[in-house]
Amino acid sequence: MDYAYSLSRAWTITWKFKVLWIFGILAGCSTNSNGSGNINYSYSEDMGEISPAMIEMGNRALNFLVQPAVIVGVILFVLLIMIITVFFSTIGRVGLISGTYKAEMGAERLGFRELFSDGTSRFWQFFGMKFLVSLPFMIVILGLLGTGVLVAISADNSTNAEVFLAGFVSTLCLIFCCLFLFSLFIGMIIQQAQNAMIIEELGISASLIRGWEIFKKGLGHIILIAFIILIIVVMVGIAIALPILAVVVPSMLSFVLGGADSAQPLIIAGLCLVAYLPIALIANGALSTYAQAVWTLTYLQLSERD
Repeated sequence: MDYAYSLSRAWTITWKFKVLWIFGILAGCSTNSNGSGNINYSYSEDMGEISPAMIEMGNRALNFLVQPAVIVGVILFVLLIMIITVFFSTIGRVGLISGTYKAEMGAERLGFRELFSDGTSRFWQFFGMKFLVSLPFMIVILGLLGTGVLVAISADNSTNAEVFLAGFVSTLCLIFCCLFLFSLFIGMIIQQAQNAMIIEELGISASLIRGWEIFKKGLGHIILIAFIILIIVVMVGIAIALPILAVVVPSMLSFVLGGADSAQPLIIAGLCLVAYLPIALIANGALSTYAQAVWTLTYLQLSERD
């Protein structure tokens, strides 16, 4: 196993075929989403009381949001966003694997339409494999959460419910930790199965079997590559996030220390973040491209040893 070749060749492919960055951005729709926190504002007496007009406006907004039609509309909108995200992330992942393989086989040019067509042609198989593997995890998690809610509701009194919830939450955290560690190994197997599906044009069951074979034979190499990729992703991710922190933190401090009298620091921070967003997307796309290229080249080396 030539680690240096996989790492250096992956960078060469990433830099030469920048069309792959687009598919890296698409692939990152589901794997690199960033959570955002809510900003809670507390009003003290020296900041003034909330006017009746503001209270009335808030009540009207709340009454509007709790209408059945609005709730259904929000649910449908969320489902639509989820479908779009799954579609483009799958297309992106297939395009990255296909593009890296074609580049390694000597292709001098990769077209967006060609790679997008590769993604659509293998979409259902690729998505079906991910869904089948994820389904047991979803059933276990939903089952545990549902059990906890039902038992807590049926408890005789609040004391019993609190005692149960304390023990249940501790047990749940332990189970989630075990599931997380288990999912890491499953993820490495699925990574090999995904490469097998696209490179060797296998079906779902054959891809999973092939992925398990490659994982089992190259366990040490795969774990080491996963660790190297993790370090690279974390370091580059921090570098990408630093400009955001450099803008957000001073703006928030200025807003808070100023008594929240002026929203100008937040407006400036928002404009800076909007301007930086394309740069961050491109950087994340390149990073996703490089990470997938390393995995694909690793698979090619391990499969040649059979």
